[in-house]
Amino acid sequence: MAKKDPRLKELANLVAENIDGEDLSQYTDIFLSFLGKGLGSLQDNRQQIKVKHALSDCVGIVLFSVFSGIDEWIEMEYFANDYIAVLRKYLPLENGIPSHDTLERVIAIIKPDEMQNVLVGVLRDTVMRATQTLGAFYENKELDICVNDIIALDGKEIRNTGNQDKPNVEDQRNYNALNVQSTETGVTLSSTRIDEKTNEIPEAQAVLKTLDLHGCIVTADALNTQKETVSAIVNDARADYCLAVKGNQKKLYEDLLLYFRDADLLEEIKKHPERHLVETEEKSGETITWEHFITDDIGWYGERHLWKKLKSFAYVKKTIQNKKTGNTTVEERFYICSFKPLADLFALTIRRHWHIENLLHWVLDVVFKEDTLRTKEKKALHNLGLIKRFVLSILKILKPYYNMSYNHMRRKIGRKFEEEIPVIFLALKKMYDM
Repeated sequence: MAKKDPRLKELANLVAENIDGEDLSQYTDIFLSFLGKGLGSLQDNRQQIKVKHALSDCVGIVLFSVFSGIDEWIEMEYFANDYIAVLRKYLPLENGIPSHDTLERVIAIIKPDEMQNVLVGVLRDTVMRATQTLGAFYENKELDICVNDIIALDGKEIRNTGNQDKPNVEDQRNYNALNVQSTETGVTLSSTRIDEKTNEIPEAQAVLKTLDLHGCIVTADALNTQKETVSAIVNDARADYCLAVKGNQKKLYEDLLLYFRDADLLEEIKKHPERHLVETEEKSGETITWEHFITDDIGWYGERHLWKKLKSFAYVKKTIQNKKTGNTTVEERFYICSFKPLADLFALTIRRHWHIENLLHWVLDVVFKEDTLRTKEKKALHNLGLIKRFVLSILKILKPYYNMSYNHMRRKIGRKFEEEIPVIFLALKKMYDM
C-alpha cells in the first residue's frame, strides 16, 4: 500500500514540533558542523598570493543571501554589508565583504561537481537519513514489492541567459540543466549542465550511471524513453522505470495505440482490480477522470528483449467534461514499466513525476526568479542554481514551522536575519539526531 503523502511532509511536521520552544541562541555554531567543513574543502584554483576573500566566505554570503530572498549579485553585496556583524558569527570575513563582481567570479570558478557533492552530501546526511526511518513509499507484501522513492528526471531551461552578442554557440544559447529529483524527500539529487554541443538524452544516461537508486522507480518524459537510458537505469542506477512513450519511438507508440484501442482487451483488464484504477477530481467548471490500465501481456511485442527488464505496458485515459456544456475532451498516454502490473503504483508514479515541474522548476522560476536573472555567466549560474536547490530543500522542511509561502519565508528570514538563521541550522540538527 502506498503512503498518500511524501515522507517529506511527515518529516517537516516532526521538525516543526521539535523546534517549537527551543532557545535558538545556542545554535549559532551549528553552521560549522554541517556546512563550514564542506565549504572549506572546495578547491580554490586562484593564485593565493592575490586572494583577498576566502572562497568559503563568498559561498557563505551567497548561501545566506539566497535564504534571505536575494537572487542578484549586487543585492548580495548590499545584504552582506548590512549584516556584516551577524555574518561574522558564521564566516571569518577577514577582509570585509567582497564586491558583487568578486562574488560572481568566485562562484564561477568552483567545480560544480564539488559544489554538488558538498550540498547534496549535507542533505543526504540529514533529510534523506531522517526520512529513511519513516517507512517505504509503497509496499505490497503479497507480491514482494517495496518501493522507497519515485525519482523524477527532467530538463530545465533558464530563459534570457543566452548572449547573442557573443561569437560562440555556448554563450549564445540559454542555460540548460538536467535535474534528478527525489519526490519523497524533495531533495535534488543531481543538477548538471547540458552541454551546448549535445542534448538531454546523453546527459541523462551519463548522470544515471553515477547514481545508486536501488529500490526506486525512475520516471521521465518521452524524450528520455531510449533503450540506452533504460539500460543505464537498470544496470547502473539499479532502479526500475516508468517511461512515457510518444512519437519519438514511433513504432512502439503505434503498437501500443493499436493494442489499447482493443475494447475487449480493456474489459479483460478490468476483471483484475489490481490492474485497473479510476480516479475522479471535481474542479470549478469541469470534472476530470483518469482511468489507468496496466498489463504484463507483453509477449506479443517482438522487440521486448531490447528494453531491459520490461515487464508491463500501461495506458491512462484522461477525460475532461465541461460541467456547463457537457462537452468532453480525451487525452491518452502510454508507458513502458519494469514493475509488476499494479494500477495503484502506476497511477502514483506518473502523478509523482509532475513534482519536478510543480515543486521544483515552477518554484525556481517564480520564487527564486531564475528566468529574470541578469547574469549570463553560465558557470556562475550553474553553481548558483545548486545553492538555490539546496535552500529550497531546507525551506520545504521548514514550511510547517513558518506556515507561510516560500516567498514570505525568505522575506522573513531576510528581515530578521540574526533571529531566523539559527532556525535553519537547528532544523538540520534535529533531522540529523532523529
